[in-house]
Amino acid sequence: VLKALVRGYPDRLNMLLTAPVGSIIQFVMNLLMPLMPGRLAGKFLLKDMDNATEIMKDMLMNGEEDIPTFLGGTADHDQYYPDEYYAKNQGEGSLKFDYFGMIERLKEQAKIWEEKFGTKEEAEE
Repeated sequence: VLKALVRGYPDRLNMLLTAPVGSIIQFVMNLLMPLMPGRLAGKFLLKDMDNATEIMKDMLMNGEEDIPTFLGGTADHDQYYPDEYYAKNQGEGSLKFDYFGMIERLKEQAKIWEEKFGTKEEAEE
């Protein structure tokens, strides 16, 4: 995990705020932080809810209004990012990972492939 973070994220990740963080996670991260390059380690913020709320107030565009309900705020992110299973646009794309849409696209591509190259059974004959 550390190798992936060091290679892929230092330039792309501005900050990773994680809250609420328990004492075990903080202990593990305190062990890992010295092993990380300085520019990466400085981007991890592991906070309790009170400190995280203060940071988010300063960081988010609309301040406290943009803090999501699952972090103790008032912004209902579920209306923008609904659970895929209950989404009205199931299979038509979403701002989250679209499992059902992926299955539909794979079926379409399989059909195109079979029309062009034939099925596995036809190839065996």
